Amino acid sequence: MRIFSSGFLAGVVLLAVVAVVAATAPLVSPHDPAGQELVFGLEPPTRAHPMGRDLLGRDVLSRLIYGSRVSLAAGFLVVGISLAAGAAVGAASGAFGGRVDMVVMRLVDMAQAFPGLLLAIAIMAVLGPGLGHLLFALCLTGWTGFARLARGQTLALREREFVTAAVAAGSGKARLIFFHYLPNSAGPLMVEAAFGVASAILSEAGLSFLGLGVQPPAPSWGSMLNEGRPFLLVAPHLTIFPGLCLMALVLAVNLVGDRLRDVLNTRGGR
Repeated sequence: MRIFSSGFLAGVVLLAVVAVVAATAPLVSPHDPAGQELVFGLEPPTRAHPMGRDLLGRDVLSRLIYGSRVSLAAGFLVVGISLAAGAAVGAASGAFGGRVDMVVMRLVDMAQAFPGLLLAIAIMAVLGPGLGHLLFALCLTGWTGFARLARGQTLALREREFVTAAVAAGSGKARLIFFHYLPNSAGPLMVEAAFGVASAILSEAGLSFLGLGVQPPAPSWGSMLNEGRPFLLVAPHLTIFPGLCLMALVLAVNLVGDRLRDVLNTRGGR
């Protein structure tokens, strides 16, 4: 079975391109993303401004380039923190069992009883808008899935021979968690993380669309969609290009996640 399929390679290349563009935004951006020229507001795409201008005359392409930083931060930073916290909590819950497992799982059930986006909106309503608060809210709602998955993997691994041998050799709970349970749960957690990145990117865009994320004049793909919504008929480029960028980035992440799932499932069955 080939690991590097065409879809996987396309997803990796697209992710790499977005990452490089985001990292070198000051160098590759053709214009100041906050520079305003009101007289050219809603200008359609031209040679100097290939993706047109918004209501305030700001270059859409430059704002998309800087907005990619927000999307990547939301995707990878949120999932990285959620994965680390959720996997550790879930593995500990499965390893200790008993009352510890019951308390942790009831907390997870309570957190998952509310739709994640609605819970994030409620948290943002208390903390106020802003990128930092947005990332914090997404982390608070994103760790539960990793915790449940890590717990399930740990419960399955507890009955394996190498764990029994480690216990007989005197390994404590902490050593079992960090040297046996978590390393052997890495495959499923990686797949879950890949799809979690796509979900976090969409959640950030949705919250920014509602005005709860990055605040003006800083660009975000979600806020750009909201800014272009009233001008959908007279200036469709304001929503088309941010929407295409968001779709392409999420598609790239899902292509990578799909391939990881296929490969890990195949190997796991042997």
